[in-house]
Amino acid sequence: MKGKAREGQAFPSMMAYHINGVSERKYNSRQNIQEVKAIITWLQQNKEKIQDAYNVDHIEEVLGIITPFASQKGELSKALIEAGFKVSNIKLGTVHALQGAERSIILFSSVYTNEDEGTMFFEKDNKPNMLNVSVSRAKDSFILFGDTRIFDETKNTPSGVLKKHLNIYEMAT
Repeated sequence: MKGKAREGQAFPSMMAYHINGVSERKYNSRQNIQEVKAIITWLQQNKEKIQDAYNVDHIEEVLGIITPFASQKGELSKALIEAGFKVSNIKLGTVHALQGAERSIILFSSVYTNEDEGTMFFEKDNKPNMLNVSVSRAKDSFILFGDTRIFDETKNTPSGVLKKHLNIYEMAT
C-alpha cells in the first residue's frame, strides 16, 4: 500500500469520503450523481490547497479520476466542464484509461451503494486488480468517494483489503 504521507503532503495517502448516494442503472452501465456532486464540491473546496501543494496554476495536471463505469465517467466529464475544469488535462476514465499513467492525486468514484445486490464489478473474478491498479496510479494520495459500507474489511476481497487502509472522513459542506 501507499504507506505514510510524506512531510507536507496535502492529503493523506489513503482516504475516503462516505457518500450517501444512489446507484442507478444507465444502459449497460451505472452512475451515482451524488458522488459526482461530491467530487466537484471537493475539487472546488481544495483547489487552492492543491495549487499550493503542487505549485501548479491548474490542478487538472495533477489529477486522475477513476470509476468502474463509463456512464459515471460521462457524468463526471459533464460536471467538471460545467464547473470550469479543463477535462482534457485530467486523466479521467475507467481504470484502463490510466494503465501505465500516474497522477499525484487519484480520486476514485465507486458508484455502488449498499442497496445494490450481487457482486460488485471490481470484485468479479476477472477484475481483481482493478482496485489495486487504481490505488497504484496515485503518486501521493488515493481518495475514494462512495458508500464506504460496501467495503467490508472482514472479507479477503480487493475492496475488503482496501477498506483496512482507508481513513474515512465526512464531507465538509
